[in-house]
Amino acid sequence: MLHVCCVRAGEAFSPAYVLHLKDMVTRNLEAGFEGRFVCFTDRPFELDGSGIETAPLPADLPGWWSKLALFRKGLFPAGDRVLFFDLDTVITGAIDRLAAYEGEFGILQDFYRPLGLQSSVMAWEAGKHCEIWESFERAGCPMDDPGGDQAWIEKCQVKDRERLQVALPGMFASYKQTRGIPSDASVVVFHGRPRPHEVTDGWVPKVWKIGGLSSSELKAVCNTEMEALFANVRSACARDLVWFDADNAEHDRHVAIIGGGPSVVDMIDEIKWRKSIGQDVWVLNNAGSILDEIEIDAQVLLDARPENRLFIAGAREYLVASQADPSVFDLLMTNNVTLWHANTPGIEGILKDEKARVTYLIGGGTTVGMNAIALAVSRGYRQIHLYGYDSSFRGSAHHAYPQTLNNADPRNDVLYGDKHYICAPWMVGQAQEFMELAPRYEADGVTITVHGSGLLPDIARNLAATMTPAELRAHEVLSRCPDATLGVEIGVFAGEMSRALLKAKDDLHLIMVDSWEGEGRAYSHESGDWHATLAQQTQDEFMRLAEKRVRFAGARAEILRMRSTDAAGIGELDDCLDFVFIDADHSYEGCAADIAAWAPKVRPGGLLCGHDYQNPDYPKFGVTRAVDEFVSRHGLTLEIGENFCWFVKIPSKQAAAA
Repeated sequence: MLHVCCVRAGEAFSPAYVLHLKDMVTRNLEAGFEGRFVCFTDRPFELDGSGIETAPLPADLPGWWSKLALFRKGLFPAGDRVLFFDLDTVITGAIDRLAAYEGEFGILQDFYRPLGLQSSVMAWEAGKHCEIWESFERAGCPMDDPGGDQAWIEKCQVKDRERLQVALPGMFASYKQTRGIPSDASVVVFHGRPRPHEVTDGWVPKVWKIGGLSSSELKAVCNTEMEALFANVRSACARDLVWFDADNAEHDRHVAIIGGGPSVVDMIDEIKWRKSIGQDVWVLNNAGSILDEIEIDAQVLLDARPENRLFIAGAREYLVASQADPSVFDLLMTNNVTLWHANTPGIEGILKDEKARVTYLIGGGTTVGMNAIALAVSRGYRQIHLYGYDSSFRGSAHHAYPQTLNNADPRNDVLYGDKHYICAPWMVGQAQEFMELAPRYEADGVTITVHGSGLLPDIARNLAATMTPAELRAHEVLSRCPDATLGVEIGVFAGEMSRALLKAKDDLHLIMVDSWEGEGRAYSHESGDWHATLAQQTQDEFMRLAEKRVRFAGARAEILRMRSTDAAGIGELDDCLDFVFIDADHSYEGCAADIAAWAPKVRPGGLLCGHDYQNPDYPKFGVTRAVDEFVSRHGLTLEIGENFCWFVKIPSKQAAAA
């Protein structure tokens, strides 16, 4: 039996979300629906008389955390199939293939983090994977991770887990990455803002309602808009234009990207100053109209509406999306135009049909502002300054200048922290995209500084004040060893801590040791470490990512791709290291071997340290036992730091020898 379920905890979503979801599910199962649709809720009375089957929340938890309790033993008959949808999922076409999914556990790949998970849609066999809930319950139901339920599921590393986009290619899309009607996808995920009820025009209101349209009807009604956009792309491809090509050669030039948010008017003098010291200035849409006599290096245009031709400013270069209206290109016939392609669903197919010279797609998000950041990064900029990225109104003003195209935008009251903002749905979407993408840019060596006021600048300041776990570990090491000039990190993985160490101390030489072996070949004993489950191709990708993240440090970053005990055999490292940080094989045997191999390499007064001491999330780890035995054997003092870090100061080479 198939159990299609959703969770409604509290009042964040109105009862209409449950009604619309059931209607979309049933009308898009072409073979019929013989199972049950059930809403787990703490407010069943609000669905009385609706025909919706309700059940109590599977655990007394707020919001998204309730989803983890769907994996409780006995909640569904063992062997039955369970299909879960978030309430803000919009179903546009047939989902029979999804309903027939027979894998043990299917979950979405995160749309912005290729190695992360997205729990908006999940499918599994009832009675399996109860460890997801049981481990969460054993840990005391911690709800302090901003990644929510899906972050916990990532930690669990469920056996036989499958990404639904791989199992059912083409079926899923993110609304934030979708412009116009989804070309092939049947399931559109609305993660964050806007929510479906906040989208008042286009295709969404035609689908998100009782008796709404399905795929074939929707395309018949709405495809005029997308066909016009695709016609723009074909027209642009036929022109004799320079095409954008990603040049990832990093350089030290700064670029100021100027948006149209109201606060930009407070920053004109600062932008002039940046230009006067040789920094580049890019403008978005009509933002050039308020820059007085500031020379503009590039103008970025994305929108497909013909009104965009009114925004053309005097710039040295025009970065124009292929979906822009032909009238824009007509006005720029004698100018320096570079054509780029937004990652809009369907465009890649158009480019292939046109036998395009390149199919490099910019996937920076849904707005011109987020795409401009991606363009700048692709041009090699690593210092980016954003102005006018307010993502909120100032009083009644949505832009720093009159812009009638946005006068009819809906206005929503948005709460972030303890502050309220008035925002159009696209503004909230841009702010949330920034929140998701900014840490990724930062991890890749890009420094983004946001100036001005508004929702997005406040989010940026909050992100800047928050250390990532890798940054926290690096801080813990360097605060205890502030004069370190030579250190070793054992177990590099994606290079996040390596980058944090090298960025925090510009005279540090860091030796990064990791074998990046797939299929668990470097792990000789069981520890429950999910790294041991990774395929060789995935490990190779992580090594390349680590190399990219420390490229800025040049010769200060030295990578040794080998097993840690082999790397310890390099004789010239004896008794000279300021610190060794161990975060590799987490089994007792593996960690003990690393401690024995690397302790003699630490100079007197240096630190032997590592990660995952007494980490309750991984009860099979043997780190705690290995560290305790080493400390006890040599009469040393153990210090515990943040994020499960451990530290031992080596008093002399003799005391450190294993």
